[in-house]
Amino acid sequence: MRVDAAPWVALGAAVLAVLPLLWAGAEKEIVPASSTEMVDRFVPSTVTYVQLTGMAVPVALAAPGSTVLPPYGVLVRDTPASDSTTIVMSATSPLDGLSRTVVGRVVQRTTGADAAEALAARGEATTGLDGGLVVAELPAPDDVPILELSGAAEVGSVAEGTLVELEVTFAGESLPTCTLADAGCAPRVLAAGDGIYFHLARGTGDGQPILVQTTYPSSVVPGSWTGTQVRNRADLEAFAATLPVKVLAGWGRVLVLVSIADDPTLVRDRLWLGPAVLGLVAGLLWLGERIGYPYFRPGLEQRRRWASGREAVAAELPRNGLTVRLSGHARTMAGQRRYLDDMAARLVPSDGAGGTTGGSAGRAPIVVALADGSEIPLAANDLGALGGIERGEVISLRGRRPALWAHWFGTDLRLTFDSTEDRDLAAQAIATAGPPVRSSP
Repeated sequence: MRVDAAPWVALGAAVLAVLPLLWAGAEKEIVPASSTEMVDRFVPSTVTYVQLTGMAVPVALAAPGSTVLPPYGVLVRDTPASDSTTIVMSATSPLDGLSRTVVGRVVQRTTGADAAEALAARGEATTGLDGGLVVAELPAPDDVPILELSGAAEVGSVAEGTLVELEVTFAGESLPTCTLADAGCAPRVLAAGDGIYFHLARGTGDGQPILVQTTYPSSVVPGSWTGTQVRNRADLEAFAATLPVKVLAGWGRVLVLVSIADDPTLVRDRLWLGPAVLGLVAGLLWLGERIGYPYFRPGLEQRRRWASGREAVAAELPRNGLTVRLSGHARTMAGQRRYLDDMAARLVPSDGAGGTTGGSAGRAPIVVALADGSEIPLAANDLGALGGIERGEVISLRGRRPALWAHWFGTDLRLTFDSTEDRDLAAQAIATAGPPVRSSP
């Protein structure tokens, strides 16, 4: 018994498509934004999910509407001197940004020794610090190998210019890489927080001190937050009116219309292409079932191929042939390849047997005559595994239709008939019209 697999394949494809969609259902609405865009309302309030990247003030404040920690109210701006500040409600403290993975190049800096002395004068513990060796932080490149270090002590053992990855914890204040007395040092740039700064940090693995060079001071820490826009204007206005926020935001503008509720578990991977393809497959299979996605089922109660020639009782087609509908592809008597989709035709004897005018005499005993005059030859030759003509029926949701399946090199046709009698007459006529050939079970 043959089971139609199309519905089951469609169901499996639909399930495989739905599961990733449920997992990544919110991804398409994630809108990258800056603090300035949030404050200036370039991000519509109708947007559900926002991804914000910027600089957070490393001060732990209770979130708007809350008096306990966590959640935290994180003040995020685009640059250290930006006048636009966005409020992020997060379960993670902004102080956690002081402990993070740094990717940078190992470089020698003569000003590093002066920075080490200045840090020691401020009371920082710099014992064991090599001021001339610095890790200069930079965005992680995609096509350059990165050496992963387990501790800050390993920095001294790698060659200058090596790109390394190191987990560190920042401590204390940062120092600019130049002083106002140095030629070329722009005080306004430093005041805006856009200079180059040295930070004292310690390796998370070994606790050894190391200088880390960044493009931002210690008054901010970089971060990225993704979450929903939350309308809680009253709480935000009360939060922005507190003294700590006024001091930290200074003269800048604070977003008080909506805030972002950070959700680190929000899916950010783009998983839509795979589910879309699976959904398309499921849809095509479902559509095929609805419109009658057909398949051929051989007649199991008899031989799949029948004997021909002297072993069969002779049968003749009517003078005007039999009505038949064709699906598949075949080569015509003229050698043309034709693709057919439930096309009406007639099964007739060739010229040599008292039939058509297509010049097929002596070349095929039975032909399928198309409306445009083309003829497709049919023969009873049983080619074994290479093909032949089989008797059966075409199954679809619309029912069952008696059919013949002609298949050999260059031909794969389903011929459906109006009745089982017509199908059997055609099969017998094809079998007795050809030369004697072997039969196969």
